[in-house]
Amino acid sequence: MAPRAYWTGNLRISLVSFGVRLYNAVSESEKVRLNQLHKGCNARIKMPTTCPVHGQVDRSEIVKGYEFEKDKYVVIEQEELEKIKLRSEKTIELTKFVPVGSVQDVYLDSTYYVAPDGPVGEEAFRVVRDAMEKAGAAGIGKLTIAGRERPVLLRPGDRGFTLHTLHAAAEVRDAAPYFEEIKAGAPNKDYMPLATTLIKGMMGEFDPSEFHDTYQDALVELVKSKVAGQAPVIVQEEELPSTFNFAEALKQSLEGVGRAAASKPAAASRAGAKKPPARSEPSAVKKQKRKQA
Repeated sequence: MAPRAYWTGNLRISLVSFGVRLYNAVSESEKVRLNQLHKGCNARIKMPTTCPVHGQVDRSEIVKGYEFEKDKYVVIEQEELEKIKLRSEKTIELTKFVPVGSVQDVYLDSTYYVAPDGPVGEEAFRVVRDAMEKAGAAGIGKLTIAGRERPVLLRPGDRGFTLHTLHAAAEVRDAAPYFEEIKAGAPNKDYMPLATTLIKGMMGEFDPSEFHDTYQDALVELVKSKVAGQAPVIVQEEELPSTFNFAEALKQSLEGVGRAAASKPAAASRAGAKKPPARSEPSAVKKQKRKQA
């Protein structure tokens, strides 16, 4: 069963329109978040809403305003905000199509999955999705979300779409100043074959399951040990060896890649061999081993 939709509305291409649902593609619920505490009593620090003239105020007394001059504001009522009506509040309107890989990654912001809003619009959804995939096209449009009208990029993905909100051109810094000190011309012809061989030797398929937040893992271990009243568990990874000699570093890296490649067939062979069933250990033995570890 699909989770609760973040946004529900329509997808429009010219005169074609059908219902869709937006789902957050990224979750941060697993992150360990630390709170600010008062040192000594461990009470959580709260951030009271205060007025510099009248002191602390109730949330019901707070309104929204725009600073049009220094320390001068015009108040915007909630009722006035609700009267603003834009098509993009309820409709993702695609205004053009571009080659699917033509948008630079630096423009991509938040990511959402797009699915049909029930069986009624599913046929139109599937036709448009497959047509875009066949054409190698991504749609450019706009959507009002979280109080802002955002440009969006819609791309076919799996059996549905992936939608990215996009940064405006003014939000993206020009890359040229950051790279202007890099010399032009061909790189060292002696190093290039070594670097190319190293990269090819490390090529593989992208597997997102290989990556996880090791800092979060270390933080969890630290929190768990302190909650249990034990000595803090501090994870400290060893520094990797390095060399200032670029050519030597390339050669050593290639040797490491060669050793890793040679060990793969042997490891695969061992994995395929039948292993005797492992004997189960009494729980007391398991506990003792964990303590020793």
